[in-house]
Amino acid sequence: MRAKASRERIAFWLPIAISALLVLIAPDILLLVFAGLLVAVFLRMGGNAIARRLHIREGWGLALYSIILVCLAVLFFLYAAQGLSDQLDQLTTALPKALKQVQDFIDSHGWLHSITRSIDLGSIAPSSKGAATTVMMSIGVIGNAMLILFIGVYGAVEPQLYRRGIAALFPSSKRDWVVASFATGWAALSGWLFAQLISMTVIGLLTFVGLWLLNVPLAAILAILAGLLTFIPNIGPVLSAIPALAMGLTVSPMTMLWVVVLYLAVQALESNLITPQIQEKAMSLPPALIIAFQLLMGSFFGLLGLALATPLLAVLMMMTRRHYLPLIRPETA
Repeated sequence: MRAKASRERIAFWLPIAISALLVLIAPDILLLVFAGLLVAVFLRMGGNAIARRLHIREGWGLALYSIILVCLAVLFFLYAAQGLSDQLDQLTTALPKALKQVQDFIDSHGWLHSITRSIDLGSIAPSSKGAATTVMMSIGVIGNAMLILFIGVYGAVEPQLYRRGIAALFPSSKRDWVVASFATGWAALSGWLFAQLISMTVIGLLTFVGLWLLNVPLAAILAILAGLLTFIPNIGPVLSAIPALAMGLTVSPMTMLWVVVLYLAVQALESNLITPQIQEKAMSLPPALIIAFQLLMGSFFGLLGLALATPLLAVLMMMTRRHYLPLIRPETA
């Protein structure tokens, strides 16, 4: 009996130990797989919603949702991609000059210069040097994006297949626990992603309207940037505000101040009204814990780790609360 219990403990902890080893030797690959899992959740979430609304099978709902996404992508490239690409080119060209104006504005005000003298604004602007490096980085980004997309599609088509496959690595007495843990992680990602997509959309729209009313150049691409960077809570909005402030200063110093007010107002609205309304679908995470985990993931795994820190933390928190703590302390179950 003891021998059987020992074998089960070894069979339970061995896959976990192997996973920990993979985190140490190939963290980037695991992060790409996790990003693909987010895509799978996004596809499955939309497909299941359509299936429930039309009373059809989930597979047909996923197929219909995929067709809708492809059609929207085609329409985007036909009617909007060129204009946004032109705006992005203009932003890339105008940003160095705008940042130079910001530096001149700071230099002309002694108290600002004493505060920001350690900041090199020129390093923020895109550089024309290293074209070969830029091309290689672009190829790597496209390759990673395709890998994430393929993982997401396959994961969305047959999620149960992969759950059962991983559960089969564990002893039979723990397989239900493993399957339940994966279901919990999937639910955590679904809730977090639902809340985040709504926040990204609302922030993008509000930012566009505000920048357009302030006559800030390139409002559309700046608003899209603000919406996309909302995917990275706390840090993303700060990053998105930098080019907007620089472009606002090209109009006037007063416009730049109004841009500051706009971004603060949009973030306050999102944090105090929008997110609490949809938080029932997502997991509430302490802001200080989010920032600490973002800094940790960013320092170890770079930009990809920073971008995926919050959804990964949401999964870890929910799985720990629902499955790990009851496992080691049954009285808390």
